[in-house]
Amino acid sequence: MKLIEEIDTSTKKDIIVEGLMRSKGVYLLVSKPKVGKSMLALQLSYCLTNGLPFLGHKVTLSPVLYISTESDFGQLQDRYKTLELTPKTNSLFIIDRDGKPTISIFDHEYEIANFADDKKTNKLVIIDMLKDMDLGISYDINDFQDIAQKLMPKLRDLCEKYNITILFTHHLNKRNETLGSTAFDACIDGKITLFENRNDHNHLTMKVINRDFPGFDIDLKRNENQTFKISNPIEDDELDENLIFFIKYASYKKDFEFTSTSIIHDAKLKTTALRFGRMLNSNIDLLEKEGLHITKSRTSSERKYHCVYEEPILEDDE
Repeated sequence: MKLIEEIDTSTKKDIIVEGLMRSKGVYLLVSKPKVGKSMLALQLSYCLTNGLPFLGHKVTLSPVLYISTESDFGQLQDRYKTLELTPKTNSLFIIDRDGKPTISIFDHEYEIANFADDKKTNKLVIIDMLKDMDLGISYDINDFQDIAQKLMPKLRDLCEKYNITILFTHHLNKRNETLGSTAFDACIDGKITLFENRNDHNHLTMKVINRDFPGFDIDLKRNENQTFKISNPIEDDELDENLIFFIKYASYKKDFEFTSTSIIHDAKLKTTALRFGRMLNSNIDLLEKEGLHITKSRTSSERKYHCVYEEPILEDDE
């Protein structure tokens, strides 16, 4: 038994993706079929193996083992060519279905052990999709006890045994909820959900809920090469009126703190706190060009922002 003051805070689990993933956690990437979760997972693997930010979030350089139950090695190569992304040499490892309906973990334990040989290095294992992965246990995805007491403990055992983080893909049902038991959502460390815009399939919302970090939503745009980027739908000459009001308010205040709730009242914005928060996070780069330098912080009860306004420099004046 330890007293709380005796706990060494330096032993916190390492962060793999800032705001998204910690080492030895179990995470879920979920969407309806054909929305793009596999492409997003491949994009994540590229960012991790190259140490590049993933949709604006810093990453720790990490090797990735990608287990694909739906595509073979050649198809995965073609997908990377479509994405126009090249993983770092000797950093991305693939286990494919090799013509079989399922992938058995017992057939690949030696490979997984070799991948996880260096216990000091963060490593991510992506299982795409979980439903066709044979983990040596039988379970019903609709049974809470099976998911909570058999499936999830098995995944966590793998994380502890090999010092890995697991991200697995799964489907949404017709009600836009995780397919199967509610235990999927209850037992994971974080959930990334992709929702496709009904009117424009290339615009999506990525909704994140997390046990260790604040939740958030990001608007995404799918490019022609199927990669995702943070969407900045508002062009310089088509600013939303609420952003214009906010910029005017910031130019007057110069240096101030605010929350999404306080700013809609102080700047007299014609929107809700939730909508403005999403708009703000999706347009940070655009506001930077307008001279607004915004940083974020989090308390136990709210997300705070600090804004410093500087007169923007025109390109002709540089």
